[in-house]
Amino acid sequence: MTITRRDLLLASGAAVGAAMLLGEASAHEYEIGKLVVEHPWLRAPKEGETKAYFYAFIHNLGATPDRLIGVKSEKFGKVEIHPDARGDQPAQGILVPPAQTTTLAPGGAYVLLLDIKKHLEVGWGLEMTLTFEKAGDVVIDAAIEAPDAAHAHDAEAAARWEKAQGKQDTAGPAAGGQDHHDHDHHDHDHKASPQN
Repeated sequence: MTITRRDLLLASGAAVGAAMLLGEASAHEYEIGKLVVEHPWLRAPKEGETKAYFYAFIHNLGATPDRLIGVKSEKFGKVEIHPDARGDQPAQGILVPPAQTTTLAPGGAYVLLLDIKKHLEVGWGLEMTLTFEKAGDVVIDAAIEAPDAAHAHDAEAAARWEKAQGKQDTAGPAAGGQDHHDHDHHDHDHKASPQN
């Protein structure tokens, strides 16, 4: 069997592509102790608003509970932690039970980021520090999604946002490279409610 240069280039291109996908997947997970923060993202503020909503999956691989008690960034002034969508009053934290996954998602638990000080560009990321009661601090990069996104990597919401903003350039980070990754592989119940 003869291997041509074209075959070699195609094979090496596929390997590089697979490595890039693997790197992209691992960039969406952050470990601290026995906790793993997966796919952190936030809804950008709506036009004229100064608040955003933060969501993620938090896996507790340990045998003891922990609690998300704080979120910090220079881009916003303060936070409110809401362990469920029904509570109007913020709580002291969101419980992360042992050997379970806590889901922060529209229609469920969330963190409200208030007094946004700088523009949050859809398609980019926001560096934030999450503080856990026992595990401590972990620095993450949360994907900034459209104000009406139902989940991370919501390509339809990004397209609506781009159209509303009059953005025709598809070369930016929010452009077509996003996929419809709705986390079904985690067997979580995701409620898509645009209120949170």
